[in-house]
Amino acid sequence: MADDAAAAMAALLDSVAEHSGPPVPLSELCRRAGVTRPTAETAAPMLLALLRAFGVLHTESDPVSGEAAISPVSPQAGYFLRSLSSYVRTNHSVLDNWERPGTAEPPYTGRQALSGPQFLYLAEERRLTLDPDASPLRQVDVVQVVVKNRVRGRGGRAQYLVLYDDRARQYQLPGGHVRTSDTGPRAAAARELEEELPGYTHVPGSGTLTELGVVSVTQLSRTYGAVTEYRITFYQLASDTRPIPVGPGGRWISEDALLDEETQIDRVTLNVAALVRLDQSLPGGIRGLPWSTSGVQRRSLREVVRDRPWEVVGLAVGVIGLIASIVPLLT
Repeated sequence: MADDAAAAMAALLDSVAEHSGPPVPLSELCRRAGVTRPTAETAAPMLLALLRAFGVLHTESDPVSGEAAISPVSPQAGYFLRSLSSYVRTNHSVLDNWERPGTAEPPYTGRQALSGPQFLYLAEERRLTLDPDASPLRQVDVVQVVVKNRVRGRGGRAQYLVLYDDRARQYQLPGGHVRTSDTGPRAAAARELEEELPGYTHVPGSGTLTELGVVSVTQLSRTYGAVTEYRITFYQLASDTRPIPVGPGGRWISEDALLDEETQIDRVTLNVAALVRLDQSLPGGIRGLPWSTSGVQRRSLREVVRDRPWEVVGLAVGVIGLIASIVPLLT
């Protein structure tokens, strides 16, 4: 039965693809394809609705019967329909790799372009562009933690910790999804801090997470490729741990940079849409939040070199020059 249905759909796709004249009624294309009347009355209109989503059909109302009359919008559209027919006949899949989460930025290899999540990402990106109020396909609960510190060499100005997310390919505040094993958002925030800050242990009493608010935003997930509603609970960390341990993917940035959605770090964007809304809802904004620690955050040599590479190079050149000038005096 399934094989018969596949054969009927493939024949109908070929019939539509082979028509090169003005639009003709769908019933006529079904007749040419040898599709039975029950199939023509039920499955054919559903297939027509699906093909419209691909933009391959020109559709108008038949002046005599009032029935939908269709034709391919171009020769290329006809080739697409014939290709799709071949996939249906052979029971092969156009897309694969649906089990693997994660998407990529262009340019794409052929393998990437036909990866299910990547195709979904591109389709959802277009849906969100066409309709900024597009309904989300999924809802998730997320926690994010504001870590605010003074950092040595930054003039005493407030700096905020952001971490690079490999899957999202963006910088964002420490945090992540609330798991079913978490007793609640606060427990999720403590767990995420321990996972993302190397060597950090959240001990109640020496570490406090103060809830700042809950913000909902709808965005395109770069991991699952679907338009997603994120319900984000924000906390601020207050800790006796000094300095806050930061791994290679961590950066300290100013408030102005943090709240600017155009900010890029190493040519990578920030995901701060929800934080901007939180800032607008807080009395005094995040500027009015207390420090996360009482001390000054020291930077590692790696961080200093990363932040001021040319100054470090100049210093190294100066030291080498000084050594070169002293050596002859010692010989």
